[in-house]
Amino acid sequence: MENSVDPLMKLIEKKNPEQGETYWSKNRVVTIRIAANDIVEAKAMTVEGASVRLVVGRSIGFASTTDLSPKGLQRAVDEAYRAARSKSADVDFRSLPEPLKLPETIQYDKRLLGLDLASAVGMGYDALKTARAEAKGLDLSGSINVVTEACRVRNSLGIDVSDINAFIYSSFTVEEAEEVSALGQDCSRELRAFDPTKTVREAIESIKRSRGGKAIQLGRYDVIFSPHAVAELAEYVLAYGLDLSAVDTGFSYYRGMLGETVTDESFTLLDDGRHLEGIASKTVDDEGVATKTTTLINKGVLQNFLCDSYYAGKLSSPLREFRSTGNGFRFGPVPGRDYSSLPRIQPTNLVIVHGRQRLDELIKDTKKGLLIGRIWYSYPINPTIGEFSTTNRGDTFCIEDGKVKNPVLPNSFRVNDNLPRLLKQIQGISREQVQSVVWGGVSSCISPYIKFSDVSITYSKG
Repeated sequence: MENSVDPLMKLIEKKNPEQGETYWSKNRVVTIRIAANDIVEAKAMTVEGASVRLVVGRSIGFASTTDLSPKGLQRAVDEAYRAARSKSADVDFRSLPEPLKLPETIQYDKRLLGLDLASAVGMGYDALKTARAEAKGLDLSGSINVVTEACRVRNSLGIDVSDINAFIYSSFTVEEAEEVSALGQDCSRELRAFDPTKTVREAIESIKRSRGGKAIQLGRYDVIFSPHAVAELAEYVLAYGLDLSAVDTGFSYYRGMLGETVTDESFTLLDDGRHLEGIASKTVDDEGVATKTTTLINKGVLQNFLCDSYYAGKLSSPLREFRSTGNGFRFGPVPGRDYSSLPRIQPTNLVIVHGRQRLDELIKDTKKGLLIGRIWYSYPINPTIGEFSTTNRGDTFCIEDGKVKNPVLPNSFRVNDNLPRLLKQIQGISREQVQSVVWGGVSSCISPYIKFSDVSITYSKG
């Protein structure tokens, strides 16, 4: 219960720590899972609990509990206090955040909060009916997820804020005899803007386009990545390079480069925690700091890193002061906020500012290249310099003399390259933008199509 925060704070005060924090969250996730053209799972799961963070002699103790009875709360405070007393001081810790004026509350769709399991099952059946009518002989699998999350955070410095958020997203895969697969995806903050049948049709159209795909020769190509493919690279390869904790550990390939040109001047990247359509928009982060729009790269120049209160304090100096960007979040294995973990730096809605060209113009300007719609198994292979690897999943085509030609066989090549290098070789950015959520991701990416030159295609099977 949200009102467990106040009793927790009273129990903390009795321990007389230098600083203290209480946190409560409650998530409800409705999941409709489809496999082999049938609904195989329909469930609604609620996860609720509270946690305590105590600072004793600059040592930090943490404990969490799902037992919100008076005894359960007392045990959590006692455990956090013992943990703080038993550890060495953290010399890098400066302070928990102090209260600042909060911006206007981010609105949420109350219909998502009240969506029952039967209504969600109905959406699943709508998706199935569409697949059965328009994709005979194909297998549909995937899920619809409705996430509602509430939290409250209070600390001894005066922060006391609550937040509620809700969103819905779907991801469907259509397969044909295990030889060709295609993915459709949709996400929204509003129930009325969400249509699972549109997601299914997107996958069906994609698989039709991908039939008859052939392997390509190894080599270097001009490549146009779709918004979904760009989102995959942004989530798994770009985001950690712009994380202040990765700067501290030496894993960020942008370490020591603030104020320098790191990409083509056409590239501007924001983290917008208050985007009206971004499904990761929130009023505050999980330390009670207001979310905001942070310009990370502006016209090619590195402007800032994402940070929470801990790393802002640790890495600030007389030469450069960092302030929390409102990106200290607690996420766990279940979608939504997680009371049982400490805050760590996470992006919200990564927004790549659109360009001036249309997609067809990017294609027309390409003599020999690839249009890559979907990728997967994307990961850094040398994180400190930004090298990555990813596989084409589907919706991939050859471009010859400014025209889209034959489809490319899914899972037939890998892109092995260096993302910082590619971002300096941008040949064009489209006007069109799409919001995507990658598999396993906690943030969204609102991205255009981006064309890169001299991309390394290093694996192909024929």
